[in-house]
Amino acid sequence: MPDVIKCSKCGADNPATNKFCDTCGSKLEIKQQQVKKPQEKVAEKKKIEPPKITEKPEKKVISVAIKEEQDIESQVTQQGIIINWEIIAWAAIVITAILLRFLDLGAKPLHHDESMHAFYSWKLFKGDGYSYNPMMHGPFLFHANALIYFLFGTSDYTCRIMPAIYGVLCVIILWWYKPYLGKWGAFFVALIIAISPGFVYQSRYIRNDIYIAGDSLLLFLGLLRYFDTRKPLWLFLAAIGLALSWATKEVTYITVFIFFTFLFGRWVWEYSLRHIPEKFEQEGNLYRTIQWWLGKGKMDFIYAFFVFFFIHAFFYFNKEPGLSFFANLKGIWAGYVDAITYWLGQHGVERGSQPMYFYALLIPYYELLSVVFMLIATFYYLFNAEKRTFFNLFCIYWWFMAMLTYSWAGERMPWLMLHPLLPMTFLAGKFFAELIEKINWGWKRTTGIVTFILLAMLSFHGAVYVSFYGYGADPKESLVYVQSSPDVLIVSDKIHKFARALKSQKWDSESFRKFNIYDLDIVCEDYCTWPFAWYLREFNKIAYQPKNIPEYEKGKPLILSGIEEANRGHDQRVFDLLKDDYYYERYKLREWWAPDEGKFWSAPLGEKINMLWRRFMYRDVWNDLGSYDFVVYVRKDLKEFWQQ
Repeated sequence: MPDVIKCSKCGADNPATNKFCDTCGSKLEIKQQQVKKPQEKVAEKKKIEPPKITEKPEKKVISVAIKEEQDIESQVTQQGIIINWEIIAWAAIVITAILLRFLDLGAKPLHHDESMHAFYSWKLFKGDGYSYNPMMHGPFLFHANALIYFLFGTSDYTCRIMPAIYGVLCVIILWWYKPYLGKWGAFFVALIIAISPGFVYQSRYIRNDIYIAGDSLLLFLGLLRYFDTRKPLWLFLAAIGLALSWATKEVTYITVFIFFTFLFGRWVWEYSLRHIPEKFEQEGNLYRTIQWWLGKGKMDFIYAFFVFFFIHAFFYFNKEPGLSFFANLKGIWAGYVDAITYWLGQHGVERGSQPMYFYALLIPYYELLSVVFMLIATFYYLFNAEKRTFFNLFCIYWWFMAMLTYSWAGERMPWLMLHPLLPMTFLAGKFFAELIEKINWGWKRTTGIVTFILLAMLSFHGAVYVSFYGYGADPKESLVYVQSSPDVLIVSDKIHKFARALKSQKWDSESFRKFNIYDLDIVCEDYCTWPFAWYLREFNKIAYQPKNIPEYEKGKPLILSGIEEANRGHDQRVFDLLKDDYYYERYKLREWWAPDEGKFWSAPLGEKINMLWRRFMYRDVWNDLGSYDFVVYVRKDLKEFWQQ
């Protein structure tokens, strides 16, 4: 009977001459006990018994094996659960991530886009349905927020819970990346993301990009593990990550493009190695996986496709108001077409008007920890043959193509920095772990550790500063971009108090009981719709007027009108209409900082250096902030209730 080798992955028996499993295609590992050596057969014929092994060394071997198993995870024993230092360190990182993402989450006034996302999620929660609009991206955000509203109610805090949860999950998921990053590599990547100013801020912000980061982590992990194990569950995980990402935001097209082009290029390279057996045996895993996939593994692909399709059908890119959850089959195709046509059209608009080098300035400004170690890792891995692994090359290609693609795309906004930043953190954390584990003690390791600690402190400072200082809405921060002013919260609070004050003046019991504070008549000009549509969502009688106040609205208790600097005629018309009958107060709606480049370049060299230093360390600016203001008009006979 021929000798056999048992596959460690699928358990199938294979002839001893095989290098790869006939069933799953995995590389076979020839173990001592699986193949009988000729010497053993001779000894068997001569009836020579092998030397006996005493119990003492046997216990020693077993104890060493147990010690190695304990090196990765906690072990359950008769005494209970043994928690090693690795678990404690990870717990500390996760707790840090939770605190940075959930503390004081509702203090910051909602940004223009945040208020739209929060408001339409609330409309879905209230039963008004959902209809896909490419301007506000995919349906996942709205359905996820509606679920949070159902569980915890509606508020500025609760509308940001789901992004914060995703922000923490981005840290936790890295535990399963240890086969590729190493035990301490995964730990340091988790640390970098936990205290990253970009990741922390976007985790406290109702936009889609933190969801895309989390979904990309699922997709990447699923693909890596499937290529190594051929287990269908990992491919299903990749399908879930891709489906959620596609149901979240159209930048998934960019992610798919980057992943596909790398994998295709890698497949072509591995295909060329087929005639070099030793090289192909080491580097041909992707090629063998796809060959197996097209043969015996094709059902994995079919099942994964159904997982992907089910999630899409669940959320639904529908075109008809009020429909979602499997209600409109044509919506899936319409969603794809509308998404790509709308955003290709926006490419030429270049909203934000940022230069192509925007991310090359913004990312190092906030993420020096990732950038410094990523750049060193990139050169180290590219010029060291042993380090040009599938994972390392994938991450290098990912960050480079993401920087190139997002810099080329017409819309360049701070929240998009997460997409090239994510693979940068992989390289930075992995390289630093290798630096302290494998490089001999000396100036290189010492310099690396000191640099990492200093930059980690700077990163933590940046995360706290941008997320908590000035309500987390300081317009001097480039990451904050154009932010709603804290004045919005002041005015919203005053409007609610004003409505309650009017109710308190109803002396008659029946009138008092029937008076609904949310029936207050309010006129809100188009300029002020966002974020006030969110803050005044409970009021039933709000008239949203387009960029002017018609004369027939005169007489309403409250009128909100925007100040348009570029259209003084508008401001004067509104003022002339209301000045005789209304008391008015002016507030800031949104604020921003646009650097005066002329002032910077005309300054002496020493002054330039000082301006940059103070900008970097203290977020000082060298010219005034810009703002978009609005006016609250209160009917004069109700002025006393407004000022209470």
